[in-house]
Amino acid sequence: MTGRLLAGGASLDVAAALLSLRDQVIPPTTGTTAPAADCPVDLVTAPRETPVRHALVLARGRGGFNSAAVLSAA
Repeated sequence: MTGRLLAGGASLDVAAALLSLRDQVIPPTTGTTAPAADCPVDLVTAPRETPVRHALVLARGRGGFNSAAVLSAA
């Protein structure tokens, strides 16, 4: 968890996605230890080693800034 990075948040997210592709590990969702029993979403609560071929990075910011990047392993 890093806090508010203003304009630096998107680049940090891209770096984390690139590391995930390199290391073949999905990082956990911060602040979540156990999802609700009726939650249909597969939340990652601990680092998960699995084949990772693509990563989607979404960013939004002040003034309506929105962007998306899809990263793929070589």
